[in-house]
Amino acid sequence: MTNREIAKKINMLAKLMELHDENPFKIKSYSSAYLNIRKQPVEFSSLDEAGLNSIQGIGVTISTKILELINTGELQDLNNYLEKTPEGIVEMLNIKGFGPKKIKLIWKELEIETIGELLYAINENRLVDLKGFGTKTQASVKEQLEYFLESSDKHLYANIVDNANDFLIEIKSAFPEFKSMLTGEIHQKRTIVSSIEILTTAPENEVQSFCLEHEKIQGGKEFILDNCLLGFVHTNNEDFYFDLVKSSTHFSFYDSLGLAKNKFNSEEEVFTKNKKPFYIPEFREEENVEHINQYVGPQNIISESNIKGTIHNHSTYSDGVNTIDAMIAAADKKGYEYFVLTDHSKSAFYANGLSNERIYQQLDEIKEVDQRYDNIRLFSGIESDILSNGDLDYTDDVLGDLDVIVASIHSNLKMDIEKATTRLIRAIENPFTSILGHPTGRLLLSRKAYPIDHKKVIDACADNFVAIEINANPLRLDMDWRWIQYALDKDVLFSINPDAHSIKGLDDMYFGVCAARKGGLPISHCLNAFDLEAFEDWMAEQHEKRGF
Repeated sequence: MTNREIAKKINMLAKLMELHDENPFKIKSYSSAYLNIRKQPVEFSSLDEAGLNSIQGIGVTISTKILELINTGELQDLNNYLEKTPEGIVEMLNIKGFGPKKIKLIWKELEIETIGELLYAINENRLVDLKGFGTKTQASVKEQLEYFLESSDKHLYANIVDNANDFLIEIKSAFPEFKSMLTGEIHQKRTIVSSIEILTTAPENEVQSFCLEHEKIQGGKEFILDNCLLGFVHTNNEDFYFDLVKSSTHFSFYDSLGLAKNKFNSEEEVFTKNKKPFYIPEFREEENVEHINQYVGPQNIISESNIKGTIHNHSTYSDGVNTIDAMIAAADKKGYEYFVLTDHSKSAFYANGLSNERIYQQLDEIKEVDQRYDNIRLFSGIESDILSNGDLDYTDDVLGDLDVIVASIHSNLKMDIEKATTRLIRAIENPFTSILGHPTGRLLLSRKAYPIDHKKVIDACADNFVAIEINANPLRLDMDWRWIQYALDKDVLFSINPDAHSIKGLDDMYFGVCAARKGGLPISHCLNAFDLEAFEDWMAEQHEKRGF
């Protein structure tokens, strides 16, 4: 059982305990443990009891629960609460921003036990007079509920891809004489997927029998693997690669190509023998039909091997798990040429944001650590909060002492399009802003983006020499890839940033690259594909615009 799965179980236990009015101190200990578990870089399944107990924030009680989960896959306390809680109430606990206190009121006062009943009650305006609600809260719950229902059968690519690859290995092992490959949304590396699809030449009846007997697969007519719909596309050897392209290309993109069916020996041949450029699977989306003529070719599109450095990273100075030294050592091991430290700023008090004094304390440490590494440079920076009026939350003299400023919005997210766009543009026009961080504030499948006028924001970045972040955290992947081509027309640079809060977080660079490839981002317009010398030149130009 992974740390992610353990944390999810512990979090649900804490929510159910709160729902059933258990001891607040116990609830807080489980909630805190959930947050600590998510931060840990080491998988708990590799640790013994003593190792678990040694982790800060994981006491004896919690470690016992973790061991129970690792050894049995179950948590008896959780099962006990689940038995006395209606299934629909448990489902409500998964809705972002809809906590146990509100759910308990709805359950006990209105006797609502399913999401369908709740939506009906909202449409009947029945929540307005409930204590702690009112018109605005009812509207907010409705919005959260509708978003949850829209997203309930969808999954983050990052959460599904490993399971999909593992199952593909099983299929290949079970049917070694046949061809099998992942296709569909997984092959296209969509940020959000609704199914795992496998293209195979194995006989359909034998695959069906294999799935019916598989211990992890549920269903009969429709198969479910790890809560995700599982499907198969059956073909033959001659049509395999043509069907791979067809089943992993949006139909409008496919129709625009006019590919002739034939026997091909690779996915690339399907295109080249049809006298077409090889469009990578990620790019073959409906939104890219209008950009087919701007396609730069697979050799010029960014790939993970082109990344030279990592920008936007956190340490224990703010809310990161690992020290500066540990983070740069991990980046050095990956072969990066530079690393930019951008801990949270002072307005992010919830993330232990840096006061002016602590910024200068960190600067001294950065200089000292940088001296100890021969193959990688360490640069200073901050993720400066964009305040409600668009200002950054430090004075110019403080910002002027840092190498890179990532400007991001983290608070007061409920904005209309005019307010959000004006706020972002004011920050972009600040000469100290180097990179615009996660511009829409979205958390995929969890929180909607606040609306912005993308064209105005991108135009402002072009006018003010500001790069745009593609935040590589799988929950963000923000700015969305669909705006890459517009930004390229304006000659704007993108920076694929892991927003790493741990050593493990550096691996998220892969998901950011996947998103960038969907938009056809050329190597030439990816800031952190610059080598060290070119990156230092870019920083020098950034410093020049500050007017210092």
